[in-house]
Amino acid sequence: MTSSHTRERLWQLCGVLAFTLLIVLIPALRFDFYYDLNDDTAIKDILSGAYTGSPSGYCIQMMFPLSWLIAVCYTAIPAVPWYGLFLCVCQFGAVLLIALRLMKLMKGRIAKVMSLAFLAAVSLGLFMRELVIIQYSVTSGFCMACACFLFITGEQTQKVSLFLKKNILPALLVLLSFMIRSEVCLMLMPFLLLAGMVKWGGEEKFFTSKNIRKYLILIGAALLGMLAVLGVDKVAYGTSDWSNFRHFFDARTRLYDFYGIPSYDEGENEEFYSSIGLSRVSYTLLENYNFALDDSIDSWLLDSISEYRRQQAREGADLHYTLGFVSKNSIGGALWLYKERLLSSLGALGGVFMSEDFVGNDVFAGRVVVGGYAVAGAYAIYILICFLPRKGREKARILLRIAALLVIRSVLWIYLYMVDRAINRVTVPLLLAELAVLAGFMLNDYQKMEKQQGSRAGIFGNMTNAVICVLGIMFLGAAFVNNYKAVSAEYSARLDADGRWQALAQYCKGHADNYYVIDVYSSTSYNGTPYSEKIFANTDNSCKNYDICGGWVAKSPLYRQKLARAGIKDIQTALRSVYSKTYFVAAADKDLSWISAYYGKRGVSVAPKAVDSIEAADGGTAFTIYAIR
Repeated sequence: MTSSHTRERLWQLCGVLAFTLLIVLIPALRFDFYYDLNDDTAIKDILSGAYTGSPSGYCIQMMFPLSWLIAVCYTAIPAVPWYGLFLCVCQFGAVLLIALRLMKLMKGRIAKVMSLAFLAAVSLGLFMRELVIIQYSVTSGFCMACACFLFITGEQTQKVSLFLKKNILPALLVLLSFMIRSEVCLMLMPFLLLAGMVKWGGEEKFFTSKNIRKYLILIGAALLGMLAVLGVDKVAYGTSDWSNFRHFFDARTRLYDFYGIPSYDEGENEEFYSSIGLSRVSYTLLENYNFALDDSIDSWLLDSISEYRRQQAREGADLHYTLGFVSKNSIGGALWLYKERLLSSLGALGGVFMSEDFVGNDVFAGRVVVGGYAVAGAYAIYILICFLPRKGREKARILLRIAALLVIRSVLWIYLYMVDRAINRVTVPLLLAELAVLAGFMLNDYQKMEKQQGSRAGIFGNMTNAVICVLGIMFLGAAFVNNYKAVSAEYSARLDADGRWQALAQYCKGHADNYYVIDVYSSTSYNGTPYSEKIFANTDNSCKNYDICGGWVAKSPLYRQKLARAGIKDIQTALRSVYSKTYFVAAADKDLSWISAYYGKRGVSVAPKAVDSIEAADGGTAFTIYAIR
């Protein structure tokens, strides 16, 4: 390698680092980084020790090897927000890796600069919210999308060892995605498999011993890595307490996220609930998510309700039994929803490409439209610069790739509509992966065309530069402005919600001898904005003397450990004990008659009495503290 080439590589590296720093600074100078949901803050509390008093790798949602490592970091240096920092590094690191690959692929300084401008436009125009308001499922999607792009655009080589060496990074990114959120990684796996098939199909000869060894060894290594992670995770959660809880956790997830809880008073439901010993008042705890108050709500009961729902689906009730699984919509209904989203794109491209979480809000709707233009535009450019100029077999291959990609994205979207899970933290990873695969195919096919046609491809090179310029202007203008408005609006709402939540946290901290049990739906959001926390502020990880009365941590060994630390055997007894310093917290407008009904069913007459209140910054009451005596 010549000294001039080394200097060029060094300048490119410095340029990419400066570019990534700019991508970080643009949102950071205006906004603070936030955790998206209380799911993320619960994971952070467990890892940091704010939940039980000591850092723990048993955060349930992430795979144990990774969660254990983050917990070790908290043990070593507690003041550093390791979990949030890790998520940020993963997301901005994915942008950096893609930028480095673009610098390697693009020829000429103008092409390099324009490719970075386009990447900046996509990153900030489409995904500024995800870069500012962090959600671990989306972070998993960033890692998978980056892995797809790096794998597709990797240099072809016949040497097995060199091929494996060049693809270590994509394989590690897949493994990282799997450890962060295995469900997202597996959902996006078809995109990676398509990338692998296209990559293998691009070899000069398909069935050669070297090619078979290259791809099978890479696939085998990735699978072995995942199996090793699963093995470590299974061993870590292998005790009876954790095994029982994981069973409970899976049953709860099926019921709440996929099946839904049938009404107590409809048709044969009341008879079924009576047969499994679930009273009307205990059902209310399932309905309002405060099931931690009732120890009788266990895995067996949730499994019984799930089986009842499966039976209802088989009988054609409000659920559907399709291809061996229960769904809220039939295949026909999901196809209709998918078609409607596609047709709606005539007036506002994007409803099918992003989640309907934003539909109905004018600011967020603009972000949805731009998201649709991004994907539709990517397909259009791919067809324009790679498909139309080609002939014969190459044209058929590109058409097959486009068709396969459309089939994969359509099947995944239809599945999401079937199970009614087309939510932002699921759809954004889908969008990331689809764009990454499209971009990878486009770069590969265009470069191959340049090699084959030589100077005859020059007109298409000029066209590519022109299109990139137009897209850069469009995204840096319309997309950035729309996304900036959306993030600004949400950020302002989060500041209001954050102020109320921090007031509650400070109140509890100021009454350290007490323990506070919070009504679940009072702890989720304010005026539709989730309660969460800033990542790089208020990094005090001292044990919190409060917890919500349900949620995915409830009834876990960590939950029992937290109660034991506070000297509480169970919150049902602690709340009503005259000797206890345990209090119930709810939003000011919450009806708590269900608490009196629940205890009354057990022969205990109680009346929630407001003993204190927490004021909001606007002067109103944010939360009320109740004594249940």
